[in-house]
Amino acid sequence: MSCRNLLNNALPKGNPRRTESRRPTPNVTALTLIFLGGILLLGASAGWAKDKVPTSRTVSGVVMDPAENPVQGATIELTDLQTKKVLDSYSQQGGQYQFTGLRFDHDYTIKATYKGESSELRQVSSIDTRWHMVLNLTIPSSNK
Repeated sequence: MSCRNLLNNALPKGNPRRTESRRPTPNVTALTLIFLGGILLLGASAGWAKDKVPTSRTVSGVVMDPAENPVQGATIELTDLQTKKVLDSYSQQGGQYQFTGLRFDHDYTIKATYKGESSELRQVSSIDTRWHMVLNLTIPSSNK
């Protein structure tokens, strides 16, 4: 008896043997590829968003006294050296201040004043490529 005869005799009569393909149909394959492609595009676009270069710079920091206590209410003066425009702000609770929307191609000076005393004059250079600079300012103690 051959193997084919054994197989035919083992199968119940009246039920023809069917062979099924284990390959997915072309429609399922296409949908799977489209789905995976969409996921890849979403991941890539999220990665591109992180690589965006800022178009303006931010300068922030804390105004402190010589004992490194925060000074609230100090006047912070930022001067654009190209346009001579002066921006003023006041230090908030915790001595914090912030200037946003500054141009990368301009140079700036910044200082803090409180009760007639001024901090050292600090510079923000157009050569420095950092988009967020932290400049802490110290008001000297008054000797009056």
